Amino acid sequence: MPFTPFHFGPALLFGVPLRRRLDFVTFLVANVIVDVRTTFVFFGILSGRLHGPLHTYLGATLLAGVLAGGVLICARLVPSVMDRIRSRPDSVGAVLLASVTGTWIHVTLDSVLYLDIQPFAPLSTNPLYGTISTGAIYAGCVFALGLGGVASLLMLRNWLSATN
Repeated sequence: MPFTPFHFGPALLFGVPLRRRLDFVTFLVANVIVDVRTTFVFFGILSGRLHGPLHTYLGATLLAGVLAGGVLICARLVPSVMDRIRSRPDSVGAVLLASVTGTWIHVTLDSVLYLDIQPFAPLSTNPLYGTISTGAIYAGCVFALGLGGVASLLMLRNWLSATN
């Protein structure tokens, strides 16, 4: 997507109700971290194809492993910081599930939109491209952001009322 924040819609929509099964903050980060390299290419810091190896399921899985490792290391080394962002992972499985599903959702959404993505690399085809219209994807992400935002506010309200 041309603007990574569109990915927050599906992340919130799925992340809030699944927060007991996956680490919520890790899931949010996983949904947008795939575009790190894309951003560097876009601004000319790196060269190459805009959607490169992280926009494949293999690359996204490897990135998910790095993200999960980073989250778990941070949870052990700086628990006070993790407490501040309300991300003390319950389990390794919750972090891994959040990392993999978040990065894969990103690859799937972008694969539908962009022909230059090769989600099943080393295969050079993109069978997902064009299966859903661009307008429908964007509208769905905006709708998901609205629903996910409401769900997030309700989650925050419940959390605040439970701590008082």
